[in-house]
Amino acid sequence: MLVVSISSSFAQKRSTGSDVGSSAEKNMGIGIRLGDPSGVTFKKYLGTRAALEFNVGIPTYVFGRYDYDNDYNTHYKRNGYYGYGHSAPVGFAAQAHYTRLFDIKPVTGLQWYVGGGLQLRTISYKYYYYDDFGYYQENRATYVQFGIDALGGAEYTFKDAPFSVFADLTVFVNFANSPGVYAQPGIGGRFNF
Repeated sequence: MLVVSISSSFAQKRSTGSDVGSSAEKNMGIGIRLGDPSGVTFKKYLGTRAALEFNVGIPTYVFGRYDYDNDYNTHYKRNGYYGYGHSAPVGFAAQAHYTRLFDIKPVTGLQWYVGGGLQLRTISYKYYYYDDFGYYQENRATYVQFGIDALGGAEYTFKDAPFSVFADLTVFVNFANSPGVYAQPGIGGRFNF
């Protein structure tokens, strides 16, 4: 009896949630994120006012990047090496966020959100250079970054379709290799179910 009463109350709360098309009608969503990182995004809604968000993909370093000159200046240039270059970087990034959701009146289905979480990033690339005898050499450099981040954004859920679109900005504070603060914008969309 108690279980039926709680289930009925929960169903009523969901059906009379804040706005039609808002997170009240969504349980989770999966889609694509373009920006930094670019890849797959997954969002688990915790009722109408909170969500867990996970992004996995490739770091693109729109407003921040590794200092490609650092290894050369530190290890090679002082030893008489010259004529260096590097290959295109290849990497992996993962973000985990907890967010709070707020309706934007009077637009049905539009919400803004703020939150924070953790981020892990790796990047790998090759250095090409000539040693002091004129011989071509190459070396691989791999970095790992880890830190905390804060984010804010807006999400619009279509009233008559199970889709939402979003735009956000994450500020990543890295504590590992190349410590610093990186701005990471992103846009994307999710299929909600």
